[in-house]
Amino acid sequence: MSPRPALPLRLEYVLLGLIRRQPVHGYELLRIWKDHHEIGLVWQVKPGPLYASLEKLEQLGYLEANRVSTDASPTRKEYRVTPSGSQVFMEWMQTPVAAARDFRQDFLAKLYFSADVEKIISAELLSRQIQLCQTWLASLQGQLTLSTDFEKQVLSFRLRQVQGILDWLRALSTDYNFIEFRR
Repeated sequence: MSPRPALPLRLEYVLLGLIRRQPVHGYELLRIWKDHHEIGLVWQVKPGPLYASLEKLEQLGYLEANRVSTDASPTRKEYRVTPSGSQVFMEWMQTPVAAARDFRQDFLAKLYFSADVEKIISAELLSRQIQLCQTWLASLQGQLTLSTDFEKQVLSFRLRQVQGILDWLRALSTDYNFIEFRR
């Protein structure tokens, strides 16, 4: 194992967000996705990656687990988010998505958890994300003028993709008055 722990991946941030809501065991987390929970609209998770992520988060000190037994089921690990896990989650919630290719999963996951954080955090995230998208757009437009035919086709696709993201973010900001947005 590396002496420096790797930062969590988006699944791990989603797990921190779900477990921040209430202590839960791994099987219950799987059930959330299988029962067509809203986060399941963003992506699916299989048992192997889920349990590996829970283990990793526990090793990093972002989760703590207690053994809980009931009459109806065998002893299970019930997970709780630690203060450092909550801090890592909040830092993620305040950080705009850095690349357009990651936008769909990362930003929609943050949007999903926007009801769990202060309104101003979500509004500021939206504002910073719009600014970053404008930067992506300007960069792509600059590259487009200096490119070959195939590069122009690829850059044109990316440009339209980023423009679509930007339009959607602006509509989200306007249509839902994002500061008041709640699921």
